[in-house]
Amino acid sequence: MFGLEYETPPEWVARVESDPLALLSDHAHCELRAAASAQAMIVRNPRRTGFVAELLELAHEELEHFGSVCRLLASRGGALDHKAPNPYAEALLARSAADRGDALLDRLLVAGLIEARSLERFHLLATGLADAELAGLYRSLVPSEARHHTLFRDRAREFFGSATCDRRWAVLRRREAEIVAGLPFAVRIHSGPA
Repeated sequence: MFGLEYETPPEWVARVESDPLALLSDHAHCELRAAASAQAMIVRNPRRTGFVAELLELAHEELEHFGSVCRLLASRGGALDHKAPNPYAEALLARSAADRGDALLDRLLVAGLIEARSLERFHLLATGLADAELAGLYRSLVPSEARHHTLFRDRAREFFGSATCDRRWAVLRRREAEIVAGLPFAVRIHSGPA
């Protein structure tokens, strides 16, 4: 359903629901990182004007989500924790480097995979959380995550051709499945299952 090889078990929801403030803080940092990644792609691709416009819109939307998550976190008496390293994204980037061809192709596809995993997790949270307010937040974010996921894959196909894109996507998708299945559990959007 989300273009991923590894499916997060539904039990993950109950585990992250045990500490909603930690989940919201991590989620806020994910939104901030996504906005920063979009800005970095703008800096590296200034002449792709249509793509720059799409990335600008994406960065703006991610910052709006960051604000929404921070406001909900504060309304519940929480505060944004210090930014912790993201083992999932770091591993995905590191594992793509070994046989990387074009750096932009990999940046696009890795961003697409991260958005796809976020989409899967948001969908699980939207449908599985007992906390109605949190479930509503994730339900409201599902459509934009779906757009972001397809944006990166669509641009990869446009810039590099479908055959090249699909071959590399298959490789990175397998690696992403190995990474997420092997990560330890933490109350994070991109943690492992157990």
